[in-house]
Amino acid sequence: MTLSKTSMLATLMLAACGSPGGGASNDEEVITTLVLSFAPTGGGVSITAEFDDPDGEGGQAGTAQPINLAAGSYTLTVGFQNRLEAPPEEITDEVRDEQEFHLVLFTGTAVAAAGPLTHSYGDQDANGLPVGLTSSVMARAGTGQLTVTLRHMPPEEPPVKAADTVMLAKQNGIETLGGSTDATATFLVTVP
Repeated sequence: MTLSKTSMLATLMLAACGSPGGGASNDEEVITTLVLSFAPTGGGVSITAEFDDPDGEGGQAGTAQPINLAAGSYTLTVGFQNRLEAPPEEITDEVRDEQEFHLVLFTGTAVAAAGPLTHSYGDQDANGLPVGLTSSVMARAGTGQLTVTLRHMPPEEPPVKAADTVMLAKQNGIETLGGSTDATATFLVTVP
């Protein structure tokens, strides 16, 4: 796959979310759109970037808008939608309602040690574990790839979502975690 400097995309995977208890699955949730909104902490206009796969799974590949930020601090909010529905279905609400069973992961060269973004989670579930719908981001000069992944992590023994899950994803890769990927998209980040 060739990566463009103005837009890049890994994939947006469309998956069924299992029930919170890990039993029978719920109706399949289609996610066509991932929305990232960076609000400057000192005030000002938010910068929004979207990944959109307008025809859903299969067919044409989706596209990701580039993320162009000025150096500084931001509050990042992440949203998920199904725009095949009219009006669009807000999947973010389900993730928020079932936050103990979901985790948004941020990986890629944009959040690596030398990358342009420093990320820290801003929200927690009832167990004190990160969720990722809201985060704090510091931006400094540089470029890199930011992959945002929504992971469904049903309770198991040992628990799939644990205190070290974010660290394990960074060290060993998301595919080594328990659970399943509901959505993932990669964006090009540029901070002049």
